Amino acid sequence: MKRIILFFSLCLITLASFAQTVLPAAEPETSFLIDLGSFTGIVALVSTLVTQILKVIPAISSSKLSKILVSCGVGMVVCIIAWLLQLTPLLTGYIWWQVLIYGLAAGLSGCGFYDVIKAIGALFKKE
Repeated sequence: MKRIILFFSLCLITLASFAQTVLPAAEPETSFLIDLGSFTGIVALVSTLVTQILKVIPAISSSKLSKILVSCGVGMVVCIIAWLLQLTPLLTGYIWWQVLIYGLAAGLSGCGFYDVIKAIGALFKKE
């Protein structure tokens, strides 16, 4: 049994060294793509940006209210920029204040506010 394991290990090592010398090295994928064509894509972008802001400014992490406010602000800024630059067809027919409301909803969704609303809704739900 030990000989079989040793044989397969040597085969794998030989194959790996052959692949490194003969085959061209693949360049690592470094692009980061978020589709802004859907609400989910906007929420993903907002969540990513808020996470990076919380890493840069750790004082915000201590307060839940400040996290929500930062998330809402980032959501509104992202949606306004996407609307002004016409990056997404999702926001094309909206007026500026509708885009702000959409950004507010994206920010609240990005910070987990949906779970709070869901828990509150469950209190009023009849069993």
